[in-house]
Amino acid sequence: MLDAFFEPVDKSVWAPFRNSDSLLGGKIHIHGNSFPKLKNCKLAIVGAGYPADEVRRRLYSLSWRFDSLGVADLGNLKLNGDANSRQFAMSEAIGELLAAGMKVLIIGHDPLLLYGYYKAYRQTKEPVEVVKVSPDVDLDEGTPLRQILVEKPSYLFNIDFLATQSYYINNQTAAVLDKMYFENHRLGEIRASMEETEPILRSAHLLMFDMNACRYADAPGTMLQSPNGLYAEEAAKLARYAGVSNTLSSAYFYGLNPDNPQPADHVLLSQMIWYFLDGFCARFNDHPVHNHEDFLIYRNRLSSTGHEIIFYKSRKSNRWWMEIPHPYDKKTFFIGCSYRDYETVCNDEMPDRWWRAYQRLM
Repeated sequence: MLDAFFEPVDKSVWAPFRNSDSLLGGKIHIHGNSFPKLKNCKLAIVGAGYPADEVRRRLYSLSWRFDSLGVADLGNLKLNGDANSRQFAMSEAIGELLAAGMKVLIIGHDPLLLYGYYKAYRQTKEPVEVVKVSPDVDLDEGTPLRQILVEKPSYLFNIDFLATQSYYINNQTAAVLDKMYFENHRLGEIRASMEETEPILRSAHLLMFDMNACRYADAPGTMLQSPNGLYAEEAAKLARYAGVSNTLSSAYFYGLNPDNPQPADHVLLSQMIWYFLDGFCARFNDHPVHNHEDFLIYRNRLSSTGHEIIFYKSRKSNRWWMEIPHPYDKKTFFIGCSYRDYETVCNDEMPDRWWRAYQRLM
């Protein structure tokens, strides 16, 4: 049973809010005296160690503006035993929730659980796309990213890295990312055009958000404590983009230092989760379908390469997608893009996102 994986939320955390109809703590179904029923819930909140309860105290105090959205807080994962046991608990619990059609928000701190989190998708029938928000890319032996990349059989299609900082990434790692056609979007690049991150998150299935990507002034309790990083409002905007994504089914927020608890971190993360919920309520659910009347179709052939690039534009949301043909069979799939990509093709240039996605299929 699913409830066997969880411990209830401490009463001191949720009791002050249970009688409020205007606050989040009074509207969601909390695992307090009993495990919540998930029949009418679309989204589950899961604690995975520090700082889950401290974030909950702030999250529960925020205004409820999500209409009839069903949200359940399932409590804290029982992360007992050795590393393998903790990975198993993460993968099994999250995997069971995903199989039931639930969307999942995980609040934790341990980056080592990323591998167990990713393995929750092992039963998926589609290639998995990951977005990882972090200042660095650690591919050393035994790290979660390395474990994900060498997993056999592989169900990983792509990892997009957001808000990286060049001085934390060596030449060898940069070469590996380029060889695997993964996209690396540096902090300065996304700050110059934050709206371009929305199509990236729109195509993802899971989000790994390392709070060390935030600057020290806005998140003083991180392990890295860097003066450079995302501003608080930028982190909140990325969380909302993740929430509004049609395909994203889970997000894991981690990276705060349990030995240096800071109230500002807990407030920031609670606000990021609030914005995720706000985005979730605004989902358009307009992922492209071939030749569907809800989409405008634009076909452009590059004279330089001969490739035909097909764009789909949603009549509902005005968002854009590119169709990616499989090089060896008749299958095609879609990745989110922006009007800027369409302009690139109109200028007879190949969009980098199209080319990298096509190469990953080779």
